[in-house]
Amino acid sequence: MDIHLLNALGITNCALFKCNSEDDITCLTPELPWLLNVVSLDENNKLQKKHVPSIFLDDFFFDADEVWKGETSFTLSSGFWTEQNENQLLRLEALAINSGSGSRYLVVKNVEEQFDEKQQTLQAARELLLSHHEIVGQHEYIRHRLNNVLRKNTRLQKLVPPIQQAIHNLETGVVILDNEGALILDNKASHRLLLCNSTTPSSIRIMELIKDIDAPSTFLPALVQRKAPWQGEIYWQPVDDYKVWLQVTIHPVLHGEELTHWVYLFTDITHIHNKEESVLTASGMDSLTKVANRNLFTDTVRRLVQEDTPFKLFIIDICDFKKINEALSYQSGDEILKSFALRLQAFVGNSGFIARIGSNEFALVKRIDTFKDVSSSEYVKQLVSKLTKTYTVLNGSEPNLGINIGEASFPQDCSSAETLLQCTDVALQAAKYQGRNISLVYSEELHSQHNAIYELESELRRAIANNELKLFLQPIVDLSTGKIVKCEALTRWITPEGKFISPEVFIPLAEKSELIFPFGEWLINEACAAIEALKASNLDIRLAINISGRQVSDLALLNQIKNALEDHQLFGSNLSIELTESVFIESLETVSILLNELRAMGITVSIDDFGTGFSSLVYLKKLPIDELKIDRSFVSELEKNTDDQAIVQAILGLANNLNIKIIAEGIETPQQQQFLQNHQCAYGQGYLYQRPVAIDEFISLARKLK
Repeated sequence: MDIHLLNALGITNCALFKCNSEDDITCLTPELPWLLNVVSLDENNKLQKKHVPSIFLDDFFFDADEVWKGETSFTLSSGFWTEQNENQLLRLEALAINSGSGSRYLVVKNVEEQFDEKQQTLQAARELLLSHHEIVGQHEYIRHRLNNVLRKNTRLQKLVPPIQQAIHNLETGVVILDNEGALILDNKASHRLLLCNSTTPSSIRIMELIKDIDAPSTFLPALVQRKAPWQGEIYWQPVDDYKVWLQVTIHPVLHGEELTHWVYLFTDITHIHNKEESVLTASGMDSLTKVANRNLFTDTVRRLVQEDTPFKLFIIDICDFKKINEALSYQSGDEILKSFALRLQAFVGNSGFIARIGSNEFALVKRIDTFKDVSSSEYVKQLVSKLTKTYTVLNGSEPNLGINIGEASFPQDCSSAETLLQCTDVALQAAKYQGRNISLVYSEELHSQHNAIYELESELRRAIANNELKLFLQPIVDLSTGKIVKCEALTRWITPEGKFISPEVFIPLAEKSELIFPFGEWLINEACAAIEALKASNLDIRLAINISGRQVSDLALLNQIKNALEDHQLFGSNLSIELTESVFIESLETVSILLNELRAMGITVSIDDFGTGFSSLVYLKKLPIDELKIDRSFVSELEKNTDDQAIVQAILGLANNLNIKIIAEGIETPQQQQFLQNHQCAYGQGYLYQRPVAIDEFISLARKLK
């Protein structure tokens, strides 16, 4: 539809310019009455860029020219600005448009209505936030006053009447219980909010509330132990026709080390919750954490870039947040996100801008000139320390979070908001590959490394999808007879171009990305197919596969193993699972459940690379483990290294006492084999017997040895 008709109908109120070149910008809508307050036009309606009345628009042309010079489709907004003259106040926004197909436009919009609407939204958001902060402040004030009174007068003797009078008239619901949970005092507001009656007093309602929100039995004792109150928002529906959002404070009062009272404070915040999500979102705020959302963050970054203000951008990712939600519940996950945002805001204060830009990602924008007494690296170190301290949630859990941080600077690293975001994300992704609580600063070298990793990751994804990976087998032999008793499945990757990529490269890459899950599923199915091939050749040999720590924590792993065995009509006794020691450090409880399930299916369990990691007697005693594999680093110098000899002897003695079989990895010489035999090592694996070979070649070798 024609822009003139849209303007005439009142649907829009904007000026349109076509840019034929930098100095040839023609106005297509010169009839707008307010336009000459903003631009200067000649007799041919061409824009006079050297005589633009609006200082703001004149400044915008510097960025607009860059947009118009490019070849890609892009639209740049100036944001709202105000023009004031003697007769009129204008609210305006400019857009520089590159269609990507040779057309360039400038649009200047009169946004009076949108501006007023946004201001109203912002005001509503401010009022909601102020209301909520006021409620929290009231709780804190009442809590402190009651805490002081109750600590000084543990029996409430002389001060009972004035305390009762004060509490009675409060709009905040107040309930005071003794250390046994018996009612001492409450007020009308608590009766109303908790639906109390003659048969159900406030003390009973409080216990019902705590039960209804699934707080564990350890929740209240934990508050006493920490000598700290709990404060939060609770949604409660005790009966069908009563639903309420409550701001709740639970405060244990202690006299020295002794618990004397419980103070419960309640305020109805349902009206805030009913309005705040839509209002906060419209005003650029995240409704859960009450910090800026992604849209407001993006606008802020673009504005700073337009103003040519040097600043640093940090993107902060909470590690494995999906696992936290699954382990603790999504309600607890939300609690942690709110606490995380509060900590971040408290740390940054007024010296930076923070936003929640993803489900578990936050951004921090900090001007260079605010780094006064601390370097950027030291600032990040302090930030990591602050954000990774223990969190406390309603269900009594106290998780420790891991985070990763990517950092980039404007204009040092990038010249636009979009490229700055990309650079920061590159640094963040690289940090994720290196582990937890890692912070990396963007550099060209880091970018090159990231591109190489990303390219290799894409190739590995294709290789898994196209079945380009191959399974090789290496025998495990009885050292006394030389008979093959088992084999280990090892993955080899040779690209269609004939390039060999080492497992030491692609296995860690898969583990640090999501590819470990499709790779693990491929490995389980290929292993079962290999067992079928062995059985078809009358070879009754158990086959071992390696499972990574990330697979162990995936609830789908057990089903994948069960389904693969069923699909290939195999028994669990045909399969062995190898885990590295590092798995037990983070997931001992999860691993225990998994191993018991596997053992129930007849699958044996081995600990790979024993002696190089955790090496704790705890899991050897508590977990159902069948075998230990002595790491090759202890075997390679057995002939001459007395330290390695002592370590191997100690492992063999320990395993024999616990009735655990030992497999020595990396045997390459008859002398190494002899030492191991002399000290009662049952099984061995290494180049002395056979390198890993393709399945057909392994079957041929095994037949000969049989």
